[in-house]
Amino acid sequence: MMHKICPRCGSKNVKWIIPQNWSQWVCYDCDYTGPIIEGNQELADEIHEAYIESQKNEDNE
Repeated sequence: MMHKICPRCGSKNVKWIIPQNWSQWVCYDCDYTGPIIEGNQELADEIHEAYIESQKNEDNE
């Protein structure tokens, strides 16, 4: 099953914010704003794992 997901964190908690501009979406989990992607749960999980790792790396710097 395909879902609209955040390309930054993999969340499905995204909303279309500007109806006149189809590419403006917001993610309510990581505050990303911009175009989103469609993918299955496996892709969302991979993106989320990479996002968690990047957050850990930022905290260690």
